[in-house]
Amino acid sequence: MSRISLLLASLALSACVNVASKNQSVSNASAVSTALQSCDSVSKVVAPAENSHALNPDNIAFLNWNIYKGNDEGWQRDLSAFSEKHDVMTIQEATLSEEMTTLLKAHDFNWTMNAAFYLDGTAAGVMNVASAGAVHSCGFKVNEPLIWIPKSALVSYYPINGSDEKLLVANIHGINFTLGVSDYREQLDKLYDAVKHHDGPMIVAGDFNSWSDDRMAVVNQLVKKLKLSALEYVVNNKTHLFGNAIDHVFYRQLEPLKHEVQQVTSSDHNPISVNFRFRV
Repeated sequence: MSRISLLLASLALSACVNVASKNQSVSNASAVSTALQSCDSVSKVVAPAENSHALNPDNIAFLNWNIYKGNDEGWQRDLSAFSEKHDVMTIQEATLSEEMTTLLKAHDFNWTMNAAFYLDGTAAGVMNVASAGAVHSCGFKVNEPLIWIPKSALVSYYPINGSDEKLLVANIHGINFTLGVSDYREQLDKLYDAVKHHDGPMIVAGDFNSWSDDRMAVVNQLVKKLKLSALEYVVNNKTHLFGNAIDHVFYRQLEPLKHEVQQVTSSDHNPISVNFRFRV
């Protein structure tokens, strides 16, 4: 979700954006860019990265952040600091720039990206980043009904040390410009269809653009169907629009040890940090 002051500007400029027609996801698995399959076929896999290792079940440090395309000063500093403290990160409005890939490689991270579109030849979309390599990944995208700029979602599965279970991590950037909630519900239904088969631990996170009570009701329906839990915030510094939080982290079969919302100036969204424990 971009700044409110850019809302009308985004609508006006949308026709000028060169959007790729293909739904392509990019991964650094085996140092080769790989096109992922649609989440309509969740069984399609991407080979694990060579430097992969399993997540520590006693402490899975997780971060969700809309990075605002790296437009604001200091994002490299903040992302580097977050990378040192987290094992898994879901990033929205990520761009596959040289700065981004260099930073992730410096922290020995594996990444998988589902590009929503290409701007000046650079992929932009949602990215899953982890110290462990994804065993499976799949992605889909949908078009904004009014402005036709796509939004993407990505589902990745990560190994957990000492367990046959895989941690499913779903990352979504919710569509924004709609009349009513039918298109919004359709996007979340598509996400539900992509992950409903998984009966193990799960994190569903992202920028849901849940800026109205009606949209939040659709999100809560998804949470209920997947039997997810929501975090309670003592100090709620989550990014809000029209009085509603738009970034969320939901979970299942995990125990949150601690969580907080980091306040930053390097994006118009504040990242959510959670330390989870998975009991093998």
